[in-house]
Amino acid sequence: MMTKRKFGALYLLILWALISALCWPAFVAAASALSWLTGEGWQLDAWSEIPKQHMLEHFLIGYQRSCIVAVPIGFIAVVDYLLLSRYRITWWIAGILLPIAGAVIALSFFATPMAALPTLVASGLLLALFYHMLDLLAGSSTRGRLR
Repeated sequence: MMTKRKFGALYLLILWALISALCWPAFVAAASALSWLTGEGWQLDAWSEIPKQHMLEHFLIGYQRSCIVAVPIGFIAVVDYLLLSRYRITWWIAGILLPIAGAVIALSFFATPMAALPTLVASGLLLALFYHMLDLLAGSSTRGRLR
């Protein structure tokens, strides 16, 4: 019994750490994909013009600055897991709090929320997808549930 509890706590810490670590890459990927899909791919054009060293430097600076938002998003993923991933019927909607958190962030903290809303919701969807993949990897027969 104690090993299941330790595994559960370890799984929650891993989930928190990985979702927090993937927040900024998910945001960058969502922003790049949406800019390409809408035809405003100036940042994709800039990839060939800006030296790679500067791009990596800007990415790492953004990664550091996003930690203040990424850690609470990881916590939201853990709460979402504890609320929705325990039963088969709610497992399918587990991860829904991540795009909702993106929408709340856009509507609460941005002066023009409609500019940031699609990117933040798409980031949340990417994180929810990763959340489900991690849950399946943790144990496909039990779907990674803590019992």
